[in-house]
Amino acid sequence: MLSWFTDPYSFEFMQRALAAALLVGVLSPLVGTWVVLGRLSYLGDAMGHASLSGVAVAYLAGWSIVVGALGAGLVMAALMAVLARNPRLRGDAIIGIAEVALFAIGIIIISRADSISVDLTHFLFGSITTVSDGDLRINAVLTLVALAGVVLLFGDLRAATFDPLHAGLVGVRVSALRLVQFAALAIAVVVSLQSVGLLMSIAMLIVPAAAARLWSTTLLQMTLLACAMGVASAVLGLTLAYHLASAPGATIALTAVGILAVSTALTMPRRATLPAAHAGETA
Repeated sequence: MLSWFTDPYSFEFMQRALAAALLVGVLSPLVGTWVVLGRLSYLGDAMGHASLSGVAVAYLAGWSIVVGALGAGLVMAALMAVLARNPRLRGDAIIGIAEVALFAIGIIIISRADSISVDLTHFLFGSITTVSDGDLRINAVLTLVALAGVVLLFGDLRAATFDPLHAGLVGVRVSALRLVQFAALAIAVVVSLQSVGLLMSIAMLIVPAAAARLWSTTLLQMTLLACAMGVASAVLGLTLAYHLASAPGATIALTAVGILAVSTALTMPRRATLPAAHAGETA
């Protein structure tokens, strides 16, 4: 049984794939915890779609794909910040406008450059087995930056997520903090590029965090459990993909969904016994 898990990683390309999967398994659920608690799941999906424009521009210009995707994510964050100044626009509308604008740009660029239409499918659906040492180094640096930001701002993030009005009154710069969250989300999407792909990045952002919320009673517990579930999804999904000869990104995503399904079933009796006053509490 042990060999079933270890045999795939006797190959060097699978070792690199595992390292890439572990980075995604830690970072995406960490950022996804705040996305889930802030009810911003649509934003995670939108960020993945919007990054396509940056990927397309970078590919045509011969730049790093990572730089292009990260740039598109930051542009989307800035565009949302500008649109948010109009009090007549709601948050979901702002996200939708920014997503459509950048996603449409990406589609137009791809439609005008037939030479990149096939190659970009690797970034849409992931190609974790082709990750290079250089890709790993870049992803590791980005992951450390995002992790450091979340750890240093953990208290402010918690305050701004659960009670932004009170957080502003006690000195937390909520608007600036929101931009930090958007930047961390953009980094998480970029790190997911070659593992689960842009279109599947939402799976690792949302699903482990949602599953962890079912088990958790505190924010710290939810965060740590989400990361643990993300790592488990990445490792098990990648191993299954090797043995089943299936698409790694989709297999990892489905493994995360499977963990969520099991968590839902196992915690159902526990949630049914919670007092009504606590049934709606967040972690």
